Amino acid sequence: MRNELAQHENTQAIQQFSELDARKLVEDMLLMYGKKFTDQWSGLKKGQVIEKFVEKLSGLTYEQFLRGLKRLDTAEWPPSIPEFKNWCKGVYEYQTPDEAWLQALNYEKSNRVCCINRIAKDAFYTVVGPYGSLKPTDTVHNVYCSVYKRLITEAKERGEPDEELKAVKQLAEPKEPDDIDHQPVPNAVAQQALEELKKRMNVKNRHVPKPQRLQVKPTPIADPWPDPFNDPESYLEKCEMDGVKVPKVIRECLKK
Repeated sequence: MRNELAQHENTQAIQQFSELDARKLVEDMLLMYGKKFTDQWSGLKKGQVIEKFVEKLSGLTYEQFLRGLKRLDTAEWPPSIPEFKNWCKGVYEYQTPDEAWLQALNYEKSNRVCCINRIAKDAFYTVVGPYGSLKPTDTVHNVYCSVYKRLITEAKERGEPDEELKAVKQLAEPKEPDDIDHQPVPNAVAQQALEELKKRMNVKNRHVPKPQRLQVKPTPIADPWPDPFNDPESYLEKCEMDGVKVPKVIRECLKK
């Protein structure tokens, strides 16, 4: 169908979507969809349908028109005029379930930071919820494709296009010690730079006085005891005065 429609147009562009283009398009859609197409346009004559296509599709470029025709070859239902125009402009170009599945696997493998389409991502998190991760098994694949198809159907009903989400920007890898560009400077230069930084940051450090150092002073004995070996008699007298009992053996030794 695309070849027949394109034969009477040049390969550069369709400046105006002509009545001939619309007539050929409508006839081919009648052959492809039959009753589906006639039911869609019930109440209108064929000429009126062609006029609507001419009115709404004028101005499409050659590349845009081919894009719409390519999408038409795989569509199960005949599109409305606005829907076909959006096909031509690439508004509703959705990935297939398998394409979305491969994209979701790469998304999981990259720790969920690489590029991914929005609907593929929505399906990803819907499946990951109960499973915990996107495992490359037949069961998970079937569940993912089923969820993705449902989301695509809902997006089409809302007239909502898909879009590619940008990858999450990653931090640069830390440099090795040998690769770090650092030039040591003297302490005086570093101290000066620190003071300038404190001024720019309005840092005012209060002066902290040096704490007083406490020293223990020995307390002299007011009434020292006499040495029992140098002055045994005075020692024994002191013991008697203080009521200290000296064993007899020690007392006899001190008196010798």
